[in-house]
Amino acid sequence: MKNNPLAMYEIAKSFDVIAPNKEQKSIKANNDIDAIKTWLTEFSDSPNTFISYRQTSERFILWCIQRNLKLSSVAREDIQDYQAFLLSPSPHEFWCGASKPRNSKDWKPFVKGLSASSIRLNLQILTTMYAYLVQSGYLMQNPFSLIKRKAQPVVNKGIERYLTHKEWSYVIEFIEQMQKKSILQQQQYARTKWVFFLLYLTGCRRSEIVNARMSDFMNKHDNWWLKVIGKGNKYGEIPVTNDLLSALIDYRRSLKLSDYPSTIETQLPIVVSLKSGIGVYLPITDSMLYKLIKSTASKIATFVKIKDPAAAFVIEKVSTHWMRHTSATHQVDAGIDIRIVKENLRHSMLETTMKYQHTEDNARHNETNKKFGIK
Repeated sequence: MKNNPLAMYEIAKSFDVIAPNKEQKSIKANNDIDAIKTWLTEFSDSPNTFISYRQTSERFILWCIQRNLKLSSVAREDIQDYQAFLLSPSPHEFWCGASKPRNSKDWKPFVKGLSASSIRLNLQILTTMYAYLVQSGYLMQNPFSLIKRKAQPVVNKGIERYLTHKEWSYVIEFIEQMQKKSILQQQQYARTKWVFFLLYLTGCRRSEIVNARMSDFMNKHDNWWLKVIGKGNKYGEIPVTNDLLSALIDYRRSLKLSDYPSTIETQLPIVVSLKSGIGVYLPITDSMLYKLIKSTASKIATFVKIKDPAAAFVIEKVSTHWMRHTSATHQVDAGIDIRIVKENLRHSMLETTMKYQHTEDNARHNETNKKFGIK
């Protein structure tokens, strides 16, 4: 392929072909391009993700072919070379050109070199691709997993506070020990649990919850979703996990409602004010929701202060937006594909979602703590 744009075009053109059997569980590919196409098939139901992943893997395999590398022979040093290449593809006239449709003979893989954030994203996608091919048995190792990325100062990440998994466990522990003797206590318990689970398992903004109605829950192909209108009047659909569905059923039962929401419940809020009368369901206001989270967080801080004062200090500062950041962070920690997290959080830019990846900071701390100290 060296210095042959037509050959490069023909290779790239093959990426337009998608294997039809998305449910295929084993990799039958016997060459790198077919293996990558099989991986790409996993994202065929998410067009934006597919296009981005195809572009990233396509550029990488073209570079490998030009350097006579197979996926299995790529080493850590080659990845370092590829990082430098992405910054400034060379020779420029071979790799770069004006943006053209993929069916154009003048199509080029790049318009220009990539920014630092785009290069990081490319490497993350390739890490995911290699991990998939290793898991499938097509490859034996993932050289991208050796990359140690520098942790950026928190102030530059633009991330507000979030709860660790231990701190979140204190929240659940406190809620479960709430008094449930009187009817009012039972209602307070049910609503508090529902609100915290709703914020945590959906990552919803406060305004999205206040404005949502029970009819916004919908069932598609035996899966439940929550429809929301977010910032900039942007429409989104959030997966309702089994834990969230269970919490929803418990909350609806506390309101003497049927287990599952229906499309006719257009006036029924998903969080009801305790001031509502029998058969009357007033929506919780924005300020009421904020005060509920803040007052509960203060009680939880007092609850854990003796056994874990550091956690209490953090929890006392919790607000509704903290819960959104906690949801995003824990989704990333759980290994959910970064682009799925982006869709779940309704972020406009993938770079925003990438800021929730804290695992590299943890690895740096663990490495230092393990190997450095007073002898």
